[in-house]
Amino acid sequence: MSDTAPAPVAAVARGGAINLVGAVVYGASNFVVLVVLNHSLGVEQAAVVVVAIALFNVVSTVAALGCTTGLVRTISRLRAIDEPERLHATLRVALGPVLVVSCAAALAVAAAAPALAEILADGSTVAEVARVLRWMAPFIPLATLHTVVIQGTRGFDTMVPVVAVERIGRAVALPAVIVVATAAGTGPTGAAAAWAATNAVALVFSLRAMTSRMDRALSVSGRDPVAADSTFRRAYWRFTAPRAVGQASEVAVNWSDTIIVSALVSTTAAGIYASGTRYLLPGLFAAEALMQVTGPRISGLMARHRSGEASELIQVVAGWQVAVLWPIYIVIAVFPTPLLRVFGPEVVEARGALVALAIAMLAASPIGPAASAILMAGRSSQAMGNTVAVLTVNIVGNLLFVPRHGITAAGVVWGVTIVLAALLPGWQCRGLGIITLGRPAAVGAVLAVATFGSGAAVARLGLGDTPAGLVTAGIVGSVGYLVGSRFVRDSLHLTSLRGGSKPVTPVDPASPDGPTDQEMHARP
Repeated sequence: MSDTAPAPVAAVARGGAINLVGAVVYGASNFVVLVVLNHSLGVEQAAVVVVAIALFNVVSTVAALGCTTGLVRTISRLRAIDEPERLHATLRVALGPVLVVSCAAALAVAAAAPALAEILADGSTVAEVARVLRWMAPFIPLATLHTVVIQGTRGFDTMVPVVAVERIGRAVALPAVIVVATAAGTGPTGAAAAWAATNAVALVFSLRAMTSRMDRALSVSGRDPVAADSTFRRAYWRFTAPRAVGQASEVAVNWSDTIIVSALVSTTAAGIYASGTRYLLPGLFAAEALMQVTGPRISGLMARHRSGEASELIQVVAGWQVAVLWPIYIVIAVFPTPLLRVFGPEVVEARGALVALAIAMLAASPIGPAASAILMAGRSSQAMGNTVAVLTVNIVGNLLFVPRHGITAAGVVWGVTIVLAALLPGWQCRGLGIITLGRPAAVGAVLAVATFGSGAAVARLGLGDTPAGLVTAGIVGSVGYLVGSRFVRDSLHLTSLRGGSKPVTPVDPASPDGPTDQEMHARP
């Protein structure tokens, strides 16, 4: 692989750098939200909010009908084949069914709140969970529409709307509104409703970001919009319908263990588990950040049968993923106790689950955004099969082991599904002529082990699983990592990632490696 970044890598770096910043802010925000909830409401009452948020996320993702991916793929392909006149029709085709289904889902959750609370909660928290669900239900359609629209803007080969509106704007607002709600004495109900209400404001900005880009693309083409015919509708839903099942399975994997722990053990245990495993979020968000910005680029390459370039791109992104994630999860695996005490002494009980998840992230990250390649190649049915298989393993594993071994078993099962979710598409990519494992990931892993791994091991042996050991490992590892990264920056294309936000020389906008519409025109 050349040390000079190829054009697709440079293009992904432009969005990847800003998306990683957004992922850091978003992960930190979710972390702060849980700290605020635990310290202001107590672990038991905070658990009520966490369980309700889990159900809210599952329902709103199911109601999205797979359109987050459907819009990205369709918009990026329409731009690649120069058919911007179909963009507005694509949005209408997607949002009509989503609005109907999400409204029906909101009514169902409100009506079934008492029954759902009986399943999800125990003891005195049952009535509180039912009340929280009723207050959150009206915001389900708004949250669903916001998610579909803001994620759909990625089809324009830009991460700016996602980062600005969701990853930074809404993320920064969440802790603030929850602090206000809890300080006003509204309890779990007010905190949960405030969390859900932020979607209403975000929807306004996401719609503006989407429609302005569609209008701009149509204006540049000089054409009139074309209505969607039955052939176009069938083609869109033929791809998107299987993705609806896939996305529902993915969000269920992320939240089903919390729901199952709440149902089979206790609401408080679910709160402890959810808080303790939140250290998984930075890595998940960072991996998602790189995958999201890679997806539209892979779609363009696959549409032109350039699988060699797609392989190179995925391998470079996998290297970035390892470079970002391995230092984090090495430290988490070695020093779980001081990290968990931030949430409160009770949360240390989640130590085993957190270690298992950290090890799983270390194992999965070198495969890179293989799942994105499967989707962008149009194999949504295959992706659906993968997620259903992963969900089955997750649910069966939790039902078998959580009643006997508690939250540690939930963490181990989730870790197994993370690795499985990476391995399946990684293996299937070979059928597309794409090789996901490469030199960049290996170089990143060696660098992380040599610096953070050795530093953490020495600090743990000398100072134990203590705050002093954690700080020492972080300082020693960071210094070594910064020095070592200078020697491998070409192998990892770190210069491209670091310079991702710098202006680039304009090239042919019709080229798959050309600037995005967002880069070509001044942003308001």
